[in-house]
Amino acid sequence: MLAQWRFERALKALAKSEHPALRSYIEADWPNRDCLASKASFLALDFELDGLRKDSHLLQAGFVPFEGRSIGLKDAQSIDIQSDAELDAEAVTIHMIGEQRAARGQPITDVVPMLIDALAGRILVAHAATIELTAIQRAAKSVLGIHLPVRTVCTLVLERELHPNLIGGEPYRLNSCRARYGLPEYRAHDALTDAIAAAELFQAQLSRLPADTTLARLEHS
Repeated sequence: MLAQWRFERALKALAKSEHPALRSYIEADWPNRDCLASKASFLALDFELDGLRKDSHLLQAGFVPFEGRSIGLKDAQSIDIQSDAELDAEAVTIHMIGEQRAARGQPITDVVPMLIDALAGRILVAHAATIELTAIQRAAKSVLGIHLPVRTVCTLVLERELHPNLIGGEPYRLNSCRARYGLPEYRAHDALTDAIAAAELFQAQLSRLPADTTLARLEHS
């Protein structure tokens, strides 16, 4: 498949790097696109940012590795990311990460390798995944000077396919989508909570799809 060839070519382009996290990423056991989604490995990822501008600061990352049919929370992580910027007041009221807390976070130079290592061999899952994809690729470019190829499944895109023609944006918000599957409402705008919520939503969506659904059917990049 063309998409798989492009991903593999992008991985090979990283081969000149000596960074350990990138070596592990390149050499990971990546699933083929004809792999059953129920058998594949995923990483649900969410970022809290200082707004949605292109230059927004990453303030928190939450992620949980999981398989198609099970979520184990022992490897889930929530990481505050260091920022000395003057933060957007409206965004602070949403994610509750103020400037003092942001100043105590971990340096982005430490966080990026951790994220790359966690994502190695796994498909990124997020609700409105373009935000997480853009953020992690921008961070990898800033810290390591590379373009990081990332395979993604977007639960928002998938939900629009499963339940098309709903009116407005509200029915496609994360908690609204979860409610359709009988999943509980979680407090939004905490990175780890939102990552777990997206993982659970994806598993519920997967249960509504044929058992022979492959990654090729679900991946959006």
